[in-house]
Amino acid sequence: MMKNIFIHKVAGQKKDAVRVNNEADIPVFLQDSIIVNGDKLTLICVEGVETAPLGVVVGYEKSNSTPTGFNCWVIGNADTNLVEIDGVFYKKATVLQAQPVDDEFPEFLSGADIRHNEDGSWTIKTDWGESTGFPGQAYWVRYGSKADGTPDANILTKTEKSYLEYVVCDEDGNDIGLLSEIDPA
Repeated sequence: MMKNIFIHKVAGQKKDAVRVNNEADIPVFLQDSIIVNGDKLTLICVEGVETAPLGVVVGYEKSNSTPTGFNCWVIGNADTNLVEIDGVFYKKATVLQAQPVDDEFPEFLSGADIRHNEDGSWTIKTDWGESTGFPGQAYWVRYGSKADGTPDANILTKTEKSYLEYVVCDEDGNDIGLLSEIDPA
């Protein structure tokens, strides 16, 4: 396995969005809240009424503040933050840096509070406590940077249930395969 990899969690389904190209795309329960008027959409929202072109992604939520019971709006950043697969929208995953735990810690964690333990394991201090992993049984994962500039990171062990939820990807987030299948526990 490569030393430095990119991973993300399996994206969760975003059930509150629909792309509307025509009337047939509107779910029955939203037919009073999203109306096709020629080449435009009329959306019932808490602010009143919004107009949008056909083909946009419409977000929706239940609401007591509209006459139809739903608040609808154009998700303006859908192309950036969502991926559409067979008409279902998923939140795009955040790509994280990772590296298998071995005899030294990765350069991308420089500045983190890390110690090498006598038993060969490594421990990283996190905001919620400490996380420990052994070489060959865990991964260093960097989520980003804290306000003070130090790495926001953790150790992901192969025994954690969440290990099964990570996908190996390229730097752009294109999936390669499940981490647990590429590097089984």
